[in-house]
Amino acid sequence: MDSALFTPDTSATPLSSCVDPFLGNDTTDLPNPSGIARRWWCAKPPVGNTHPGATLPFGMLSVCSYSGAYVTGYGQNDVSLSGDDPIKLFDRHETLGLAHFQQSGTGRIRCYYNYLLTTPYYGEGVEGVGTRYGLVDEQASPGYYAGRFEESDIRFETTCSKRSAVHRYHFPKGQRGKVAINFASGGLLIEGMTTYPSHASITFLDDGKAEGQVTIEGITYYVKIETFSPVAEQGFWKKQKTLAEGNEDGDPKTYRLKPKATRKRQPFGIWFEAAEADQPFELRISFSLRSQSRARQAMERRRPLDFAQMHASAAEHWESVLGRIEIEGATEEEQEIFYSALYHSTIKPADFTDENPYRPQDGPFFFDLSTLWDLYKTQLPLVMTLWPEMGRDFTAFLLEVAKREGAFPISYLMDIAPERFAKQATGLCHMILNDAHMRGIEGDWEEILRMLWKTSLSGKGRGGKFSEYAKNHVVHPLSHTLDLAFANWCIAQLAKKLGDQVIYEKSIPLAKHWENAFDKDTGLLRTDSDYYEGENWNYSFRFLHDMTSRIKLAGGPQAFVQLLDYFFGFDDPQDGRELFRFEGLNNEPDMESPYAYIYAGRHDRTAEVVRNVMRYQFTTGKGGLPGNDDSGGLSSWYVWSAIGLFPVTAMPVMLIGSPLYEKSTIRLFGGDFTITAQNQGPENIYVQRAWLNGRPLERAYLKLDEFKPEAELTLEMGSTPTRWGSEDLPPSFIF
Repeated sequence: MDSALFTPDTSATPLSSCVDPFLGNDTTDLPNPSGIARRWWCAKPPVGNTHPGATLPFGMLSVCSYSGAYVTGYGQNDVSLSGDDPIKLFDRHETLGLAHFQQSGTGRIRCYYNYLLTTPYYGEGVEGVGTRYGLVDEQASPGYYAGRFEESDIRFETTCSKRSAVHRYHFPKGQRGKVAINFASGGLLIEGMTTYPSHASITFLDDGKAEGQVTIEGITYYVKIETFSPVAEQGFWKKQKTLAEGNEDGDPKTYRLKPKATRKRQPFGIWFEAAEADQPFELRISFSLRSQSRARQAMERRRPLDFAQMHASAAEHWESVLGRIEIEGATEEEQEIFYSALYHSTIKPADFTDENPYRPQDGPFFFDLSTLWDLYKTQLPLVMTLWPEMGRDFTAFLLEVAKREGAFPISYLMDIAPERFAKQATGLCHMILNDAHMRGIEGDWEEILRMLWKTSLSGKGRGGKFSEYAKNHVVHPLSHTLDLAFANWCIAQLAKKLGDQVIYEKSIPLAKHWENAFDKDTGLLRTDSDYYEGENWNYSFRFLHDMTSRIKLAGGPQAFVQLLDYFFGFDDPQDGRELFRFEGLNNEPDMESPYAYIYAGRHDRTAEVVRNVMRYQFTTGKGGLPGNDDSGGLSSWYVWSAIGLFPVTAMPVMLIGSPLYEKSTIRLFGGDFTITAQNQGPENIYVQRAWLNGRPLERAYLKLDEFKPEAELTLEMGSTPTRWGSEDLPPSFIF
């Protein structure tokens, strides 16, 4: 990512002080719902699954306490897949040390990282390794994480740079502390969720210096390890025993993993003992996925900075990111919820630019697209809006993956598994790339169009779901029929803009077959299909490129609104009708559905649902999220909704919601876009009148070219529903 993305502005009050990295770390503890919110249901565990570890915006690495719990490695929770509260894996908040690389807010995804577990201790040998300690006195802010190991009374602090993690330990008075690094650590301490190294080597270079590599899940991590405090002793260890030297192969300074060690977990690594008592002990680990020399360069690049300077640099990076949106008129609690949401929205995807492990060339590269089926709706439009430079790099990355793997990804993790969560969704990159082009993101668009076509209905795409859809005009799960109709529309739009008539004429007819997924008698998706983490209702109100026809299929605007009213809990169920409700942002298949009312002229209903979601589904503290944050997909929904806008991915409109603040300033490239809410208040949720740049605005949406620098949207709010936005409806884009 370009360094220009993060130009710190230190003149303002730090926004980092508004962020709580602990928000969403544990089981939900939300306000008691009332009204329609009482009728919403949980499809997934009510836990945010975030972690408080130190990381940078879109950071390659993170550092966090490790207990082995589900799903980030932090906390107490066992595996949980239903809508019930998760069972606690441990009776108390515990830690084994500090691990590197964590997911953020995901559910079960098979790849859980947590590599190079680093444990501070004191005493004989390596007896402190593998001991579980109570974790207390935690503190966290963007780019910083600290706490204390209760029984040993060892305090730790961590921060990080782009490629390096920094550990600083404070041992009890009179103790010469030790630190051990476990090269075999990985995954979770839950059956079937642990990872094992297949190859590894570690070499001591000098006192307090080592380097090596370890291959886990098919990815090789090159590391440079250095203590920035004097050491008295150092050595290798294996299975809680110190080793006199490395391997018995004539090289006492090197340890190599033997093949039999891959059959089961065999902890091994290195340890250091501090030369002095009563002094902080600092350790740094630099990483590369490309070479040992790059890991060394990462260490040297930050060598002149001490811990405080590294921490300050990380905080400045975060301050710049958080400053891209400024809110006014919010309470302290509202500020904490908003900026914590913006923080979580900008942790993933992880930027591995110039660290592509699959090819030697430098260039943009990203990992941790763990939940792309959520990110494409809210988080990626937010990123591309605020940081077009990153949008440029992200489109280049997607193109590189498609060329190398022969397909655009549905997700992308640090592994070599061929299965990319294909059951969740399909054709997502078609939507993401058309959205990027629509937003003016730079890219090799001719080549991108060629690869989209080649991986869809030409070349390797001839045998996949795109081909099945082209032949049968329907695929299962039926939600994939919606995906493919929209993806073909996206190809057609890109082809039209780039002047490729052949691709346009072959793609555009396929955009209309979304209708085959619907039951014309009910106006909903058919029930003769499985739906991922939801029911047919949860997918029935997705935005389509032809919402006019979608509403007509439901029986017209009034009938469409009646379906929505039932779904959100405004109406009681009729006799004989099964009860299906909105998932209330506990899960994201229906995350855009509160805004579907706008297409039927009922902005007042959108205001009621959106405000209920923000009031009852988000709060402060560890229980502040209604469900898995899914790499920022959930948090970015809140960011958009709180400022009063909602993106429609790959379509040139921004829907207007019900803003929480008196004023929001979005810092776009070239200038600010401002949203002013007059007469703002907790009960004044309805738009009475609106103006865009001083001119009356009667529609509840902006054209994308109106969402631009130096523009201002003004909304007059009130406590009474109005018919604002009921006549000039968002357009369809079938042609």
